[in-house]
Amino acid sequence: MTDVLLLTTSAAWRKLNQCSVLTSEPKETELRHGAKSHAVNYLSLAPYSTEDGSHHLEGVANEDAIAACNLALYRACILYGYKHIVNKDFQKAHEECHQAIIYLQKGLARLGIPTKLKQHDIPTRARCFVNSLASQAELQQARIKHKIASQLVFVLGMHRSGTSAITGMLAQAGFTAPTDQMEANIVNPKGFWESVSINKLNEGLLQQMESHWSSSLPLPAGWSESITTREWRSSLIRIISETFGGAKLPTIKDPRFCLLIFGLEPWLESRLIETSFIIPVRNPIEVCNSLLQAQGTELETALRLWIKSIIMAEQATRGYKRKFISFDALLQNPNFALEECINLVKAAEGPEGKEKSIKYTNSPRNHDSLSEAASFIDKGLKRQQALTTDDALTAINKSRIIKLSALAEKVYNAILANLADDLEMSRSLDELRPGMTELPV
Repeated sequence: MTDVLLLTTSAAWRKLNQCSVLTSEPKETELRHGAKSHAVNYLSLAPYSTEDGSHHLEGVANEDAIAACNLALYRACILYGYKHIVNKDFQKAHEECHQAIIYLQKGLARLGIPTKLKQHDIPTRARCFVNSLASQAELQQARIKHKIASQLVFVLGMHRSGTSAITGMLAQAGFTAPTDQMEANIVNPKGFWESVSINKLNEGLLQQMESHWSSSLPLPAGWSESITTREWRSSLIRIISETFGGAKLPTIKDPRFCLLIFGLEPWLESRLIETSFIIPVRNPIEVCNSLLQAQGTELETALRLWIKSIIMAEQATRGYKRKFISFDALLQNPNFALEECINLVKAAEGPEGKEKSIKYTNSPRNHDSLSEAASFIDKGLKRQQALTTDDALTAINKSRIIKLSALAEKVYNAILANLADDLEMSRSLDELRPGMTELPV
């Protein structure tokens, strides 16, 4: 069953708005069924929301007046907590959120909605709640002041997977590229199309967590809800504002986001913006060979990183607007890939689902213009083949590389087989997940 308390204290308003706590429960009376649904809908209202939730509270009160009182007290505390957050008084905000969780637990318990949070964990949960709300408060202010567009486009993908090619193509089609782009070089002669500032910021966060983009080790537990990550999100708002200037369709690309996108959940769940994820996928051996040529990354390290990056990117973007694009298909038919990207962005709803956020006036509409943008893709830039050389298979690591290659191939094929079926893709990858815990060290 969905943990309603955990979602609420993660400020996951979007998931709460979409979820139903009754799907896996035995049939109950219509009145009690309604009370639980009303409770979840009431909890899905962010403290900055202008929606009226009084009818949901009345729906809870029809079943259990005390539960409704507890939920009302929860909301009063969270409203005060949010006010303190806006005023940068995080100590008082923590106190209010701590009390809010206590009222929330009592209200959910009376409605028969189980929670896993223990009493001694409430202070820690309250701090996480404050960190998420603080990031949403900053995002709200940025939206009010038009520093950030209502829709963000992220290009996610492992290094050497075609992220630069797709982002460059999108820029030709009218999507907004950053003003502080990395300079092209022999590795990417047509440019990287990513922000130097965002790259440095992401690298800095990884360093603070004693990690690096090339590390296959997991990030520290709870990192996404920490104060450090809250400060990272704050800096990211400033950089996006400076490098995109509030323009429509800012297109953000940095392979490090495969590892860090979980840290943006308060934004994704805020319902203040709409996000679209474009995820190119390339044969893992081709990626590894390209990394070896470009940066000298060993095959075993590259395979581990490919598996980690693609799995984390897929898991973090579940439930959001996203499109996986085969690198080979991109090279063979860039026009079709571009149209898929445009359709994905067009389908995105506006903040809080009130209206379409993008009418797509920036992009060329006629076929010739799209073809010109798609011509940015150069088939000649694919120089690596899906072959493993004997030099890479030393006696020491041969067994590990064979197992890693087999798993990477299964992940790659599961994605390609389900490009048109998002749910089946997630299910197939979940089936492969147990094998990842058995990988050789």
